Amino acid sequence: MFEAFLKNYKILNKKLLVSVSGGVDSMVLCDLLLKSNCDFSVAHVNYCLRGDESKNDELFINNYCKVNNIEFYCLLDNLSNHTKSIQTTAREIRYKYLKKLKRKFNYDYILTAHHLDDNIETVFLNLLRGKKNKTFIGIRPANKFIIRPILNFTKAEIKNYALHNGLIWRDDSSNSINKYSRNKIRNLILPIIEQMNFKYRENFRKLFKISNLENNIKSKYFHFELSKLFKYDKNKNITTKKNIWEIYNVDSFELEYFQKFGFYNKMELLKIFKSSTGKSIDSKSHTILSNRDHVIIKKNIDIIDKEYFLKNGLNKHPFNIKLIPLNNTTCLKRNEICIRYNIEKPLKLRRWKKGDFFFPTGMNGKKKLSKFFKDQKMSIFDKHKQWILSNSKDEVLWIVGLRADKRNLVKNGKCLKISI
Repeated sequence: MFEAFLKNYKILNKKLLVSVSGGVDSMVLCDLLLKSNCDFSVAHVNYCLRGDESKNDELFINNYCKVNNIEFYCLLDNLSNHTKSIQTTAREIRYKYLKKLKRKFNYDYILTAHHLDDNIETVFLNLLRGKKNKTFIGIRPANKFIIRPILNFTKAEIKNYALHNGLIWRDDSSNSINKYSRNKIRNLILPIIEQMNFKYRENFRKLFKISNLENNIKSKYFHFELSKLFKYDKNKNITTKKNIWEIYNVDSFELEYFQKFGFYNKMELLKIFKSSTGKSIDSKSHTILSNRDHVIIKKNIDIIDKEYFLKNGLNKHPFNIKLIPLNNTTCLKRNEICIRYNIEKPLKLRRWKKGDFFFPTGMNGKKKLSKFFKDQKMSIFDKHKQWILSNSKDEVLWIVGLRADKRNLVKNGKCLKISI
């Protein structure tokens, strides 16, 4: 095992931070790193979930680090009264802590002691949870600055190494309790599968290898070829032409590119490529909008409904906007207007809403803002981002930066100059 570890991880000559629980997996990883003369430190999180057992885990790891002259970091975060999703919460706390240490002390990599059996359990968890993306890739051997050096070894191989080398470790009593889904898979499902085929681990090992290889090839194709089909517009939204994607069908893996934006349903994507302007679909992270011959992809941001009341002088929220009383109007620059000095106050900035209208300069009569936006060929996203300046009666004074209401404009004499 040590020879296989050295062969695959010669790159580990950097400054390393290792996540250690005190179990056999993490203690074997530490032993492999010690024998490889790696520069590493240890980090542990005590969740206080098992009383004295948790405290003794911390003391055991601390003592191990003192004996071997290893830098030791520990976080105490009591989850004993936490009732929901303890494993998920613990994982989030652990990785947040590890990343904080990495940044603070300039570690090159974070190492975890995940192994092949963990990976197999993760695949079953993904299937049960209905994961739609990269189900059979499982846990990645490396993900940016996180490396899992013993991911290809089985639990049995790790334990045999520990026994053969006289290592000491701590057993987590909660692993035998079938309270969590992972424990149920480990203790109830996988033993039955092993009875059916004792070589199932080797089959999974091959599956992970092939799946990761296919994913790497696909990722390179997406990055170097399909990414060329996407552009950024003036508002920094991502756009792509509809007709490019209309040639694909529901079986085309190219549509998987949109999974990076949270879109997994290929039929929905095909419909949006053929839909009329204004149709949209949402994922948890993005919205795709059909807009003439393009689709626009925008990251979801909560629409700000807050209103901002303005005072004379410089207002800094939601952006810099200045109100200056003048005795005489001046030559106006772009993004400036002069309105009646005695305008109904307070003035405020708000988002547009249905039914808004104004009397635009250069035109007769009034016009709905929705019609103005349409004439300006603004997308739904642009409309939601647009700020409106209004008076105390909520009447539109200025579609900020675009067009003013002519009823309140002043060309000569005393006025209130507004500039952005």
